[in-house]
Amino acid sequence: MEAFNVSDFAALIGIDWADRKHDICEINRDTNTQHLSVISSEPKSINAWALELKQRYNGRSVAVACELKKGPLIYALSKFKHIVLFVINPSSVAKYRA
Repeated sequence: MEAFNVSDFAALIGIDWADRKHDICEINRDTNTQHLSVISSEPKSINAWALELKQRYNGRSVAVACELKKGPLIYALSKFKHIVLFVINPSSVAKYRA
């Protein structure tokens, strides 16, 4: 398993997935600004969003954290070399929210 540092990424992104939409929180590491957005769970929307990230960050790597190990969202994002996926245990997220 490869070790990463936060400094390896142009952005840190968390995705809260759902059947119809995905809520996204994106932190731009260059400007230290946060951007909240929502995208459709349709494959074309996920692909468009991933390509926008590539353009916005000039192809630099972005970290994407999600509570899924597999499924349509993970499959769609795993095709992109600039996206590094991190799986977060759902019970860890629930404990953090509490």
